Amino acid sequence: MKKLLPLILLVVISITASKFANAQDKILLRNKPDTLIVKILEIGTDEVKYKLWPVDDDMPIMVQPKDRIIKIFLSNGTSMRFDESDFVDAENYVDQNKKAVKMDLFSILSGAVSFSYEQSIKPGSSWEAGVGIIGVNNGASGEQPDRNGAFFRGGYKFINTPDYYTKGMRYMHVMKGTYFRPEIVASFYNEKTSSVVINNNWGSGTNTYYTIDKTNRYSAAAFMLNFGKQWVFSDIFLVDAFVGLGIGGGGVTTVSETQSAPVVTTSYYYGSYNNYSESINGRGLIVDYDGGVNFAAQAGLKLGILFGNNSKK
Repeated sequence: MKKLLPLILLVVISITASKFANAQDKILLRNKPDTLIVKILEIGTDEVKYKLWPVDDDMPIMVQPKDRIIKIFLSNGTSMRFDESDFVDAENYVDQNKKAVKMDLFSILSGAVSFSYEQSIKPGSSWEAGVGIIGVNNGASGEQPDRNGAFFRGGYKFINTPDYYTKGMRYMHVMKGTYFRPEIVASFYNEKTSSVVINNNWGSGTNTYYTIDKTNRYSAAAFMLNFGKQWVFSDIFLVDAFVGLGIGGGGVTTVSETQSAPVVTTSYYYGSYNNYSESINGRGLIVDYDGGVNFAAQAGLKLGILFGNNSKK
């Protein structure tokens, strides 16, 4: 019996320790390497109440906001994970439209038409892709060269979240806010120009002129860092304004070049030299076509329509 007594005590102690260990809960906090050993008293809507282990009646009740908690491990084996804040809780935006089609007004003014599609991935991020047709107002009033081509763009949007948090705070709309969008842009088009060359011979009283028609092929690509802000109105309309800087380059090759037969006349020829003005954004982006890598720039002002709410109301 004396030999069995220590063994019985060891079994009792082990069972008791096991029960106490199983009664422990654990809290893993953000930016804290250690796990808190606690006894959870209440898990509320915005906060968790607990006492530090080992529990004592005189010990104060501790309160921790949910946005500071990564995960809770309950003594019954259940675990619960928490989002960083309501900003990244997708349930807060389940009834909102999360897709949009946009048109860039800047591109229209500069001789192109550009459309883009944006889709929200999760609160704080979305992806956007677009295509533009170059040459909408070819040769208008002789101020624009004859261009035909397209540009393509695609990027990932990071929507800014505030650096502070208060109870119940969240986005007014999941696609609204200031943002940063890395993006790749590529542009391809042909440009036809027609210029008049005049040679005056004042001594003989005659002059000679002829026309040169040329077609150049342009291609360019750039990696852009865009900074902008998007406004959403009534979950239907949006306005998106942005500017972008990056690095890129392009090249140009002559596809064809023809020269008309010279014409000799005794009167001075008042022909146009057709010095075309360069559009700001009619080629998809501003970049040098000298074959090297240089700075690139772009800007846009888009109007869009929202859709794509698949939730059951």
